[in-house]
Amino acid sequence: MKEHKKDSRFLRILAFVFILMLVFSSVGCDYVFGLTSDTTSADVTGDDTPGSGDATTVAPPDVTAPEGSNTTDDTLPVIPEDTTRAPETNEQGDIITYIDPLTGLRQLYDVSSVRPVSLVFDNVSIAAPQSGISKMDILIETMVEGGISRLVGITNDHIDPDGNGTLDVYGPIRSTRPYMISLSQAFGSLMVGGGGSPQAYEMISKLGLNYLDGVNDRYALQGFHRDVERYKNDGYEHSLMITGKGMTKLAEINSFATTQKTKEAFKFIEEGKSMYLAGGAAAHVILKYSLYQQVQLVYSSQTGTYYRYQHGDVPHLDAENGEQLNFKNVLILFANTSNIEGDTEGRLNIGVTGIGDGYYVSDGRYAPIKWSRASDTSELTITGLGGEAITLNRGKTFISIVNSSLKGTSSVELNFKVGN
Repeated sequence: MKEHKKDSRFLRILAFVFILMLVFSSVGCDYVFGLTSDTTSADVTGDDTPGSGDATTVAPPDVTAPEGSNTTDDTLPVIPEDTTRAPETNEQGDIITYIDPLTGLRQLYDVSSVRPVSLVFDNVSIAAPQSGISKMDILIETMVEGGISRLVGITNDHIDPDGNGTLDVYGPIRSTRPYMISLSQAFGSLMVGGGGSPQAYEMISKLGLNYLDGVNDRYALQGFHRDVERYKNDGYEHSLMITGKGMTKLAEINSFATTQKTKEAFKFIEEGKSMYLAGGAAAHVILKYSLYQQVQLVYSSQTGTYYRYQHGDVPHLDAENGEQLNFKNVLILFANTSNIEGDTEGRLNIGVTGIGDGYYVSDGRYAPIKWSRASDTSELTITGLGGEAITLNRGKTFISIVNSSLKGTSSVELNFKVGN
């Protein structure tokens, strides 16, 4: 009888292991990244329990993945009908594709020598929807004074295949802050904004950085303009815009480089592979930055991306094409935040150098991470809790800079249960 019980127990263990193997194989993952021995799911608010937020929650969007959308099966891009220049082909007539260093995805034209731009987008409710924001390959959200947020959008899509600035419109553009400048330098980009805090100008001068300034550059009107309707309806400060052509023209006037060899923004996973994040489910992320800004990121299994809602439950759209912002990757980075001593405007000091904690969210799951930067001009490094290098899935990335004091509170929920 004892031998029979031992055999039965062994068979149950063997069956359990076999089931686990089937689960991992069914998700099609090739790499697993997750928890170290000193981390539990209890570190994440709302991981397995209903959320307790006061924002009106949203259900996953009913969307269908467009042909040629960003998938993990290495789908090649579709040739747009309005392409102004035919794609390159090899001797066999096959289309040649290139890796975009900001997303790791394949595209028709080589942008590895295009210097990215970082645009500071106005993000108060009356400024939304913004123009050109869906073209951002990396979108960073940070707080500013008054409990509101601003967005720093990074893209290399402002220049056409022939090397000329596009007529695409971006904005409204607002003033920059030191931590925004610092983060833009992590990706080697040319900063674009409309003015800045005294601390921001001090950093620009100290580091000798290039800055396309729509307010205090004497050549600003050669590239920036005011949108008539936004000026009329929203006010002067919410109407500053710029085009790709305007950026390249101002860069030329100021002798700022528009070309450089751009490194990959992150360590991306091998093409055709995907990361399986073992920390837990993360299908509905809620970030309550303040009373005035609450963001929801809802995962769609149809497209494999997270759709962004803000100011509670408002879909975040692009005014130019109506596209809702969506991302393959979400990086939540906790940063020490405080008021600048003696600043009468209540401006913030946000620490975006050194080391910190965070979460990597992708494909409906999360894993805890560490982030680090040696200086204001250093790249952003993402590792596991033990310091091991990790790779990100290929696609667009949203980076949320969150006050460290909100870690472990209901202000950061990774798997809010819809309807609870």
